[in-house]
Amino acid sequence: MSYLASAINPERVPRISDPKGLVRLDDFMAVLSEDHPDLYSALAAPALRPILEGIFTNSPFLSQCIAKEPQFLATIVEVGVEKALDQLYCHLRSTLPKISDTPSFMAQLRIAKRKVALLTALADLGGIWPLEKVTTALSEFADIAVDHTVAHLLHQAMGRGDIAWPEGPVSDAPLDLARHCGYFVLAMGKLGAAELNYSSDIDLICFYDLDHVDFVGRRSVQDCMVRLTRDLVRIMQERTGDGYVFRTDLRLRPDAGATPAAMSTEAAEIYYESLGLNWERSAMIKARVMAGDLEAGRQFLERLKPFIWRKNLDFAALDDIRSMKERIHEHNGHSDISVAGQDVKLGPGGIREIEFFVQSQQLTYGGRMPELRDNRTLVMLDILQKQKFIDPSTSEALAEAYRFLRQLEHRLQMVRDEQTHAMPSAPDQISAIANFMAFDDVEKFSSTMLAHLRTVRRHFLGLFPGRDDDEPEHEDTRLLLVTDEAPERSKQALKDIGFADVDQAAIIVARWASPRYRACRSERAQVLLAELLPLILRSLANTSEPDQALVRFDEFLSKLPSGVQMFSLFQSNPKLLDLLAQIIGSAPALSAMLGRSSALFDAVLDAGFFEDMPDQKSLRQSLKLALGDARDFQDILDGTRRWASERKFQVGVKTLQGSMDADEGFAAHTDIAEVTLGALYPAVYEAYSALHGVIPDSQMATIAMGSFGGMETSFTSDLDMIFVYTVPDMAQMSDGKKPLSASQYYARLSQRFINSITAQTSEGRLYEVDMRLRPSGNAGPVALSLDAFDTYQQSQAWTWEHMALTRARVIGAPPELQNQVERVIKSALCKERDRDQLLVDVAEMRVRLTTEFAVSSPWSVKYVRGGLVDIEFIAQYLQLNHAFTVPEILQPHTLTALQQLKKTSLLNEADAGDLIEALQMQSAVRGFMRQSIGSDSDPTDIASVDMQTALARTAGAETIDVLQSRLIAHQNRVLSIYTRLIKTPADAISRQSKSED
Repeated sequence: MSYLASAINPERVPRISDPKGLVRLDDFMAVLSEDHPDLYSALAAPALRPILEGIFTNSPFLSQCIAKEPQFLATIVEVGVEKALDQLYCHLRSTLPKISDTPSFMAQLRIAKRKVALLTALADLGGIWPLEKVTTALSEFADIAVDHTVAHLLHQAMGRGDIAWPEGPVSDAPLDLARHCGYFVLAMGKLGAAELNYSSDIDLICFYDLDHVDFVGRRSVQDCMVRLTRDLVRIMQERTGDGYVFRTDLRLRPDAGATPAAMSTEAAEIYYESLGLNWERSAMIKARVMAGDLEAGRQFLERLKPFIWRKNLDFAALDDIRSMKERIHEHNGHSDISVAGQDVKLGPGGIREIEFFVQSQQLTYGGRMPELRDNRTLVMLDILQKQKFIDPSTSEALAEAYRFLRQLEHRLQMVRDEQTHAMPSAPDQISAIANFMAFDDVEKFSSTMLAHLRTVRRHFLGLFPGRDDDEPEHEDTRLLLVTDEAPERSKQALKDIGFADVDQAAIIVARWASPRYRACRSERAQVLLAELLPLILRSLANTSEPDQALVRFDEFLSKLPSGVQMFSLFQSNPKLLDLLAQIIGSAPALSAMLGRSSALFDAVLDAGFFEDMPDQKSLRQSLKLALGDARDFQDILDGTRRWASERKFQVGVKTLQGSMDADEGFAAHTDIAEVTLGALYPAVYEAYSALHGVIPDSQMATIAMGSFGGMETSFTSDLDMIFVYTVPDMAQMSDGKKPLSASQYYARLSQRFINSITAQTSEGRLYEVDMRLRPSGNAGPVALSLDAFDTYQQSQAWTWEHMALTRARVIGAPPELQNQVERVIKSALCKERDRDQLLVDVAEMRVRLTTEFAVSSPWSVKYVRGGLVDIEFIAQYLQLNHAFTVPEILQPHTLTALQQLKKTSLLNEADAGDLIEALQMQSAVRGFMRQSIGSDSDPTDIASVDMQTALARTAGAETIDVLQSRLIAHQNRVLSIYTRLIKTPADAISRQSKSED
C-alpha cells in the first residue's frame, strides 16, 4: 500500500456527489493508462479510489489540478504528503533565485501554487492533516512566493541602478541581498497568523526604511519602492495561462485611499502615533514580517508595540471595541442563523465573530499581559482559557466551531477555486457540500453546522455585558446633573435608593456637573457620568453607611486627575462599582492609591486578580513579561512601579475581602518587593557598569532587614537594607571609562540602586528605603566590604544591632556570595555572650523605645506594651541567648522563630502559644489598618462600620468591641511574659550591679 493510501482516514473522505464526476474520473484514468502506464499503475490502487471519487464528484477545480499534475500526484502517492511538500519547497527555494526573467519566474510560481493546492487538499480531504497544518502549509507557500518575488524584483532594481549593491560580506544571492535592502513586507490577516485558506486574498503592507535603503536612481526612492510594490502585486495576481498565485490586497496600509502603495516607516509611525485607529491596532495584532529586510521589519514592529499594545485602557479603545462589536451585531443582528445561503465567515455565528471574540480581549488586556499577544486564533483560545479569561468549555466549544467552519469554508472554496464564504441555497447543492464535508446525510450536517453557529453567536453576544436588566435604574437621579435645584422626585429617588441626608446627597451629586472637579470637566466625562450615576449611587447605597460612603466617593472623585478612563471601565464592567464602593467605605488608604492612579483598576479586569497569589517564580515571570516592551531604563523604572502597584493593590483588595489572611498578605508583599528589586538591580548595574566598568571577581549582596528581612512587609512598609560586597583587593580599580576604587564603586552603585527604588516617576515611587540598620547607621558607608561587615559584627556591634541582625536575610546575591554572607551573619549571632549583659541591654533598649514611642491605645499594636515590639524582643533575646548552643533557633521570621524556640523547649508551650496568638492577631490588625486607615489611629473613633466589620473579620473576631477586648487580653499576657523573662531578671541584675559598685 502506498504512503498516501495508508495515511488516509476513510471517515474523513468526501462522499460521492455528482455521478458525472465518476465518468470524468474514468476518462482521466483511461487516458492515463494509454499515455502514462507507469502513472496509471500508481494511481489505480483500490485504496486511492474513494478519495479520487470524492474529488472528481465534488471539485472541478481539484479535478483539473489532478489532470494537469498527474506526475506530482503520483509522487504524493509514492512518498506521502509531508515528503512531497518538502521536496516541492526545496525545489522552489533552489530554483527561483536562479530565474532572472520575470515571465519564467511567474510560471514557476503558478505551477507550484497548483501543486500546493492539490497536495494540501489531499491532506485535508483525507484527514491526514488537522486544520492548523493545512493552513500553515498554505501560508508557508505564500511566504516563499512573496519573499522570493521581492528578492527577484530587488535584484532587478539593483541591476537597473536604482538601488546600490550592498557592501561588505553579503552574497549576491537575491534573498541575501533582499535581507539588507530596507524594504520589507508585512503579512496581515490570515496570512500574518499562518491561517491562510484555499482561495484567500493575501493582505500585505509594504514599507521601506529610509535609513537602510541605499537609493541611487534617477527619480525618487518612493517612486522606486512603489514600482517594486506594484510589480509584486502584478506577479502575484496577474492571470496567465498557468493561472495566478494570489489575489493581493494592500488596503490595510495607513490611510490606504490617500497614500502610495509603499510607505516609509517614518511616515507610517507618525500616522499610527497620531491618527491610528483601533481597527488598525486590531489588524496589527496579526502582522508578521514575511519578506525583504526582515530585521528592519522586526524593528519597525517593535517600535509599533506601544501603539498596538496600550498599557492602560482608554475611552477610545473601549468605545471602539464596543462599537466594532455593535457593527458586527448590526450587520448580522437581523439575519437568522440558517444553512441555506449562510455566510460562514461574515454571517451570525461565523468565523469573524470567533476572531473578534479573541481579538477584542487581546486589544483590551494585551497591553498589560504579553501572554495574550499571539496572532493565531486557536492558540489564543487556549491561552485565554489558561489565563482564566474564559472557561475550558468555552475555549473547547469555540475551537471546535472554528475548525468546523474553517473546514467548511475550505470546501466551499475548493469546488471552483472561488473566494466564497457563502453556503449555496439550493437543496441539491447543500447536499453536495454535506457530501464534500464527509457527512452521510444532509440532516446531520445541517444540525452540526447550526449548533456551531449558535454556540459562536451566544458567546459573541456575551462579550462586554452591560447592566443587568433587572437592576433599578433610578433615572430621576440624573436630573441632579442638569438642574440647579434638585427636584423633589430626584430627592425621593435618593431616599428610595437608601440615602438618609438627601439634601446633602443632592448637593454632592450636583457638584459633579460643575467644572470644579477635573475628572468631570470634559463633555465625554459628563456623558459617561450621567449614564453611570444610578449605578454609582446604588453601589454606594449598598454599603453600611451610604451617606458617609457618598462623601468619601466625592472626596475620591475630587482628587482624580481624569475621569473618562475610570468611567469607561465602569461602563464596560459595572460590577467594578461595587468593589470601588467597598474600597471607599472600608479602606481609605487603598482608595487614595486608586485616586493617584485610577489605572490600577485595569488590574482588577485580569482573570487571575481574585485567584490565589502566585509564588515568587511566577511573579518573576509576570514582571519579566510586563517589562518585555521596555525600551530604556526609564521604561524599566516605570514598568516596575506599575507592576508593583498593581500587585500591592491586588493584595490589599484580597485582604480587604477576606480571601487572604494577614500572614499571606505579609508574604505576598515581601515577594512583591523582592521580585521588583530583583528586576531593577540588573538594569541599574548594566547602566552603571557601562560608565564605570566592573571590578573582576567582585560581587555585591543585598541584605533585607527589619520587616522586609522577617518576611512581614506590609502595605506601607519601608525597605530596610544593608549592602555588602567582596573584592580581591580593596585598592583595585574598576575597568570602565571612569574607573573607581572598590569602596567608591560600590558606594555609588548602592546609591544608584537606592535611587532607582525611591525615585518619583510618572508612575509614583516604588518604596522608601531605610539604611539606618547598616553598621554605624547613617554615619557609616552606604556599602561596605564583607570583611569590614564581619569585623564590625564580631567586635563593634551593639546588642540592639545583633537583635536587628536576627531578622537579616540575604535576598540579592550570587549563590556563593549568599553563602558567605549567611555564614558571617550566623557567626555573629551564634557567638557566646555575657547573658546578664544581654538581658540588661535588651531591657534598656525597650525602655528607650517606650520613652520615644509613648502610646497607650491597644490599637497602637506595634509599640504599646504587650504589643509586637515586646514579642519581637522576647524572640530576639532568646535567639541571641541560646544560638551559641542551639543555632537552629535562628529564624528571621518572628512566628517561625517562636515555633523553633517552642520546639527546642527554650520557650514553654504555654508562653509560646500566648505569644504566637498575640503575634498573629496584632499583626493582622496592624496590616489591615495600614492599608485601610493608613495609621494606627483608634478605628472605633474614625472608621466606618464597614471598615470596623472588615477589621474584626480579618483578626478573627465577631465585632470590633470583641476584637478590642481580645487585643487588651493578649497584650496583658505578652507583657506578663516579657516582664518575667526579661524585665524582672534584668532589673535584678542592675540592682546587684549597683550594690556591688
